[in-house]
Amino acid sequence: MRSLNSILIGTVTIFALTYYGIISKNIHRTTAAMAGAVGMILFGHFKNFYPPENALGYIDFNTIGLILGLMILHGLLGETGFIKYAAIKTAKLSKGSYYRLLALFVVITAFTSAFLDNVTTVLLVVPVAVTIANELDINPIPFLMVVMISSNIGGTSTLIGDPPNVMIASAAQIRFVDYLIYLAPIVLIILGIMILIFELLYKNILESDMTGFKKVMELDERKCITNRPLLYKSLFVLILTMILFMTHHLLGLEPWIIALMGASLLLLISLSEPEDAMQYVNWTTLIFFAGLFILIGGLVEAGIINVIADQMLHLSSNNLALSIFIVLIVSGVFAMIVGNIPAVITLIPVVQIVGNTIGTAYPINPLWWALALGIGLGGNGTIFSSPSNLIVTNISEKMGYPISFRKHLRFGLPITLFTLLLSFFLLYGFYVVLLKP
Repeated sequence: MRSLNSILIGTVTIFALTYYGIISKNIHRTTAAMAGAVGMILFGHFKNFYPPENALGYIDFNTIGLILGLMILHGLLGETGFIKYAAIKTAKLSKGSYYRLLALFVVITAFTSAFLDNVTTVLLVVPVAVTIANELDINPIPFLMVVMISSNIGGTSTLIGDPPNVMIASAAQIRFVDYLIYLAPIVLIILGIMILIFELLYKNILESDMTGFKKVMELDERKCITNRPLLYKSLFVLILTMILFMTHHLLGLEPWIIALMGASLLLLISLSEPEDAMQYVNWTTLIFFAGLFILIGGLVEAGIINVIADQMLHLSSNNLALSIFIVLIVSGVFAMIVGNIPAVITLIPVVQIVGNTIGTAYPINPLWWALALGIGLGGNGTIFSSPSNLIVTNISEKMGYPISFRKHLRFGLPITLFTLLLSFFLLYGFYVVLLKP
């Protein structure tokens, strides 16, 4: 018992120190994640429960490969001037209204996240948002926060919108069309309410001086395109990649393979030098993910996550409404603390057991939708709750607009808690009240 307690205490201590390092400004979060991963491996090695060779097994190379391929695609597309073209075009569509511009970002980000994925979406949208803000001479961070929130919410609505949805669909045998029928309407309601909330949160910005818009309306976006041959090739590969993402479950291809296929194809047909393309890869982000996956692996090996999951199963009992609430809250909190991908991997077996215990007469157990919403909406809680959040913060920092952990937490945490509660009432209304078998 003493040995087991020492393992639990040691593992939690390493995780807590790493977590503090990530959220503090004293050291870079990638350095903290690397140190935490190494610490977890060494501690486990000496305690004989975490041999070093097991550590790599916890790294989700699907996520790493997906982001790597998309970074190359996005970087080469950016060379063409397309980002600035899209920025000016979007600003003109708003017709001089900051509120309409913000609403456009919500709709475009959410829709693209639903039918592509949220990582790809933020890679495309964030540079556009920063460019628009620079042209209008306003602070881009509010728009970046809106992009982050909208990408996670929109990505929850379809099977291909977020990697956790793919895992849930595989475990529960849920089809693409099922997400559109059962989950997309709930997400649309949440998005509609969020647009109103964004209007209240950023009222001062939305009432800003319109001088910047006059300057933008005079710009000719067509002059922004500097390399049309590369633009056409990039758009062709990007559209092909999107189609493959949408049909990957039919083709039997993992998303990371498709992303790397797209990057390789664009390198081939554009004759770009690999050394030049690799400058667009943010290696610190990829290393951060790898370290974080190993860190979570230490929690799994020590049995900590299983203990939490067992308690969740005990609290659920046989009440459907209570079970929906618990799955939503626990999955949302898990996603905020350990990230949405490790959280969904941990909780899928729990939901399978709880769902079988309750045994509802619905074609698809509502607990799966509770898990999808909890994981997706929980991704808004902290910077590292979702891969797309990290991508946004890294891009914005490189472009001169850093978003700290605390700044994101003040914005993301209240929104996460609100949307989780809202989704519970929507699920309860649809399944327990309206659609009760």
